[in-house]
Amino acid sequence: MAAIAFDTLKFVRRLKEAGVPETQAEAQAELMAEAFVYNMDSLVTKDHLEGALDARFAAQDLRFENRVSDLYLRMADIRGELKLQRWILAAIAASTVIPALMTLFAP
Repeated sequence: MAAIAFDTLKFVRRLKEAGVPETQAEAQAELMAEAFVYNMDSLVTKDHLEGALDARFAAQDLRFENRVSDLYLRMADIRGELKLQRWILAAIAASTVIPALMTLFAP
C-alpha cells in the first residue's frame, strides 16, 4: 500500500513560523502522523476494490443466469401445455365441424 508522504519536520517549521510554540507544533505533528498511520489501515486499495466488485458482479451474473435458466424451463412447460391445448382445441373443432358438414352435404 502506498504511504502518504508527510514531512513532520516541515510541518513543525511551518507551525513555528505561524507563531505556534515548538512543543505544541511537535505535538500536533506527532498527532497528525499518527492519524495518517491509523487511517492508512482502513483505506481501500484500487486492487482490493476491483476484486470485491468483480466478486459481486460474478455472483450477480450467476444469479441472473440461474433466473434465466429457470425462465427457460418455465417457458418449455408452457409450450408443452399450449401444444396439448392446441390438440384438444383441434379435436373439439373437428367434433363440431364434421357433423355440421355431414348434415350440410348429406343427400
